[in-house]
Amino acid sequence: MTGKIRVLIVDDIAESRDNVAKLLRFEPDVEIVGVAESGEQAIELAAQLEPNIILMDVNMSGIDGITAASRITQRQPNAAVIMMSVQNEADFLRRSMMAGARQFLAKPFSLDELIETIRHVNHVSQQTRRISTEVQVIHSTSGPARNRKATIFSAFSLKGGVGRSTLIANLAIAIRNQNPDKEVAIIDGNLLHGDQTVILNATEQKSIADVLRNLNILDRDLVTDVLITHSSGVKLLAAPPDAQSGEQISGEHMRQVLQHMTSMFDYILVDTRPSFDEVTLTLLDHSDRILLLLNLELTSIKGAKQYLELGDLLGYDSDRISLVVNRANLQAGIPVDDVGSSLKGSIIARLPDEPLPVMRSINEGVPLIQSSPMNALSQEFNRLAAFLSKASDGTEEGDEEAQLVGQTKGGLGRWMPRRKAN
Repeated sequence: MTGKIRVLIVDDIAESRDNVAKLLRFEPDVEIVGVAESGEQAIELAAQLEPNIILMDVNMSGIDGITAASRITQRQPNAAVIMMSVQNEADFLRRSMMAGARQFLAKPFSLDELIETIRHVNHVSQQTRRISTEVQVIHSTSGPARNRKATIFSAFSLKGGVGRSTLIANLAIAIRNQNPDKEVAIIDGNLLHGDQTVILNATEQKSIADVLRNLNILDRDLVTDVLITHSSGVKLLAAPPDAQSGEQISGEHMRQVLQHMTSMFDYILVDTRPSFDEVTLTLLDHSDRILLLLNLELTSIKGAKQYLELGDLLGYDSDRISLVVNRANLQAGIPVDDVGSSLKGSIIARLPDEPLPVMRSINEGVPLIQSSPMNALSQEFNRLAAFLSKASDGTEEGDEEAQLVGQTKGGLGRWMPRRKAN
């Protein structure tokens, strides 16, 4: 009989497998096509049986459910995974979603919960496949896929600990949320001590170091293979897992990677290192806009001033550099407007000081803009993302800067060439 939902049950406990099978046995629209007792067996059967739904237990010996789910969803994108576990904790839910699972069921669950989840996930999966097929048909009948030319935003500061990594992660997700038809990527350019994998809870062991090992055959497919997909849809090119590997990457290596990525994405957001090393200068030189991040400490303001002076020597147009004040509060004793006047720059965002929510979001591996979208800082991330997106498209209007980001007037300036004209 055709049209049934094909289900594969994966659990290392026979009694649990049998219980799930008994719950589904008399459902007219469900067909149990197989059972597996391990992650290894689940991967094999998923390829052989092509199920619509895989009911996957989290805790199993050998390859666990989350690892198996990740491998299956990469190889069989039409198979929708529903994770099952007696441990109904946020960490398991988050890791499951990162592995590509569509839903999470806490044991014990009722027949109604199980069948409703299966039908819902299958329906959403079918709709997604239909839309994907339609898009492919449109592309195939309208000529070759267009080559993108990414707009690159880099966050930089000569002082560490000012929030570059948090800004980039949340800003990338905000841009992606506001532009779902656009491809967004993050490059963790802090090759010695990158934090993006922690902030985004990226567990896959892939990084730019894998690109370096295959530099002689570097192409778009290879770059795609080492990118990590976050649950938001944002892609991450992670920093190497250790400083020794990071030291082997040169500015020329980074330039070659950028050459491929700029044709693959609409927006690339770059987290940089607080230094003027070769890789950082390469990233900044290729950036359409540099978000110079500072807080209301004299040491941070001093670093920003030094960078602006050096940027002038390097030939960067001042209109490419925009000031972002993080942890802005009245207790600092330094008015934000005075900072802008002193640095003679355009302050495009004043991000409120939210230390506890930010700390919690980092520790939980869920960016603030996802875990607390109504938080004041999340709203500022959204405003900044909206402004940058419109500015990159050349659609900003009049005093929109003050309207969107709530800053002093003065404007972001035009999008300028990377180097000053001689």
